[in-house]
Amino acid sequence: MPLKEMQFAGDYQLENILVHAPTSNGGLDIKNLMLEMNVYQSIFSPTLTGALTIADSANHLQNVPFIGQEELEFKFGIPDNDLVNFTKHRARVTKISNVTRTEERQQVYTINFTTKEFVKNLRNKLTKSYKGAADQIITEILNDTLTTRKNIKAEATRQRLQLLGNNMSPFDFCSMVARRSSSRDFKSSGLLFYESHFGYNLRSFGALSTQGEKIEYFVNPTDDRDTDRDMRKILEYKVMKIQDVLAHIKTGLLGSTHYTYDINEKRYSTKTQKYFDSFTDTPFHTDRKPIYSQTPEDESGKRIDDFDKASISYSTSSPHLFTTSKTDTTDYSNTSNLTPDRIFTSLSNDAFTVKCTVPGNSVLGAGDVVILNLPSLEPIPKNTPNSKVYDRYLSGRYILTNVVHTLSPTSYSTTFDCVKDSVPINYLSSTTPREVIGRL
Repeated sequence: MPLKEMQFAGDYQLENILVHAPTSNGGLDIKNLMLEMNVYQSIFSPTLTGALTIADSANHLQNVPFIGQEELEFKFGIPDNDLVNFTKHRARVTKISNVTRTEERQQVYTINFTTKEFVKNLRNKLTKSYKGAADQIITEILNDTLTTRKNIKAEATRQRLQLLGNNMSPFDFCSMVARRSSSRDFKSSGLLFYESHFGYNLRSFGALSTQGEKIEYFVNPTDDRDTDRDMRKILEYKVMKIQDVLAHIKTGLLGSTHYTYDINEKRYSTKTQKYFDSFTDTPFHTDRKPIYSQTPEDESGKRIDDFDKASISYSTSSPHLFTTSKTDTTDYSNTSNLTPDRIFTSLSNDAFTVKCTVPGNSVLGAGDVVILNLPSLEPIPKNTPNSKVYDRYLSGRYILTNVVHTLSPTSYSTTFDCVKDSVPINYLSSTTPREVIGRL
């Protein structure tokens, strides 16, 4: 069945929702019973999850019956575009919750579901040794242990690892492998292993921050009734956090010192990390400019990142600790030198955090980049009354960390948390004329 043409922002395509029970043949279509469906994804989670709330007047809870071994088959999305698709790879029902009797012969309850790979993950423990680059190890586990056939987008890494499974679950092990690796192409230590509705991902923040934007959003972009413009409208937003300077000092984002001890050679090395250096040495940020000013912090003229003893960390290192002999020159698992970069990467990327609700858009997934144009509270200039005045620092490019696709019988919305680690322009002095940005 071809997708219909989009009629309005929030319109969507959903053909059916089939329940496949182990106790019956064929699929039961419960689409007309749906009150709400949510599909969750996050760059911090290795699996998709979801919740389907239905109004049941046929006692499917008993007659199917729901015992936790059912599979769900459905797909939805905006017409003529990418879909959230659970047809080729069905979802697995995990539990029934919030059972409430609403009428004499009707009850409302929620069907919770996840991926079949996650269920396999709980049933398996890794015992063998894995050797190679992170992308090779993770791809092997996904294909061989979890037997997934989903797409895998794995970023190349710089080091080779040799690690024992140690009875860890596959997803926990893959997440550990990702944390211990660094990108080959970006100075980003500690990669992310996660699932979006497009497949599995092994990505660095550097790779995420430099990718192209999926869509640009505005608050009240136009008064005209236009579907394309309405799709770019921010329905609701909340600024969750603007940089926390005390946390950034204590945790070492602004300045830190890391000591690495070689237990074989009885030597140590020192590495200092400074915030502003990351914008010259590592220009892989969501925007171009740092979120802090280089104005001197004290009478000595020191900048905010010149206090490298504010945070001190330690690790041990031995170049031959994981090798078979001293003649083996391959660097296995010696990742202690990545610790300062890993700390910086993990801390810097949520300096600005915003939660937005927009018209449903199945193009958006965890890890994508969008542009947000958020309004300024400054008065509109009298000489340009029709100008759109945007917050010059809060606006900009954001990475989507958590994405929720929400369906009701009549509408579709997408809610996401997004973060950024930088601003589009340098901070202006009080004497600089106000900049009015009009993009639409």
